[in-house]
Amino acid sequence: MYQWSKSESRLNRYVGLLEGQSLSFLIHYWGVVQHLASNSMHKHSFFEVCYVNGGTGVYTEGDIEYPLYKGVTICTRPNLFHQIKDVDQLDLLFVAFETLEQPSGAEAAENYTSALNRGAVWIEHSSESPSILLWKSLLLRSQPNTSLPVSLLPKLAHALLESFSFLLGSINNLESTPIFSNSAQLVRRAKLYIRDNLSGHLSLPEVANFLNVSERQLSRLFASSIHESFSSLVRTERIRAAELLLKQTNDPIKLIAERTGFSSVHYLTRVFTQAKGVPPAAFRATLTSAQNED
Repeated sequence: MYQWSKSESRLNRYVGLLEGQSLSFLIHYWGVVQHLASNSMHKHSFFEVCYVNGGTGVYTEGDIEYPLYKGVTICTRPNLFHQIKDVDQLDLLFVAFETLEQPSGAEAAENYTSALNRGAVWIEHSSESPSILLWKSLLLRSQPNTSLPVSLLPKLAHALLESFSFLLGSINNLESTPIFSNSAQLVRRAKLYIRDNLSGHLSLPEVANFLNVSERQLSRLFASSIHESFSSLVRTERIRAAELLLKQTNDPIKLIAERTGFSSVHYLTRVFTQAKGVPPAAFRATLTSAQNED
């Protein structure tokens, strides 16, 4: 199913330094090995994560022994003596790596390292976990046109290593990811719909129909979530859009009124002046004067 040797060569050739916005990794080596031999007691200065794809063996860390069989994932932490022994046709995927404080953020690297250091050494039944499925997607398959291109390997490998903190570590994925209630999602969708359709009439029934909720329910959501009525939110968004157009374009104010859903220049001027303390024309003139001075 997999081209083991070629997969290992490809990963070691193309997936080394993995840079991310907040977390980066230096890969020391990848392993994609069938029938791994036993090794002697040793230690590393970096992390090594291994997944058992088949066969059996024993992983020893200090005085503790862990059984190895299909579906087991183990994490070897830095500077701990360990050994794989008593192997029988042991097929293993492994990657050795360390986090980088530069260019990654120091806090992110510290949190990740801490998660692996506090996390599990040995887990079973991980074959169908997102991490392992992602890991296997990096391998070359025997069937033609079923393997991912090289260009995708670095990003996917970065995602794989980042996922280890959830698979093996003490980070709870649900707690670390913002959770939005159904009500918050509906309000967010309503706001986006309003912003994208300002030139139209934008009635409460229209938006409620788009969200497949009742008008009463939508009104309550606005009142409880953002403490603002539907009409007030629409007016605020129209003013915001008009302000942006005044800043970023030279469009006539009549056109800006049409594009932002105001029925006339007079109505735009009245509402804009109430909100900003200055009419649209004067607002634009002030911006132009400031730019000329610069």
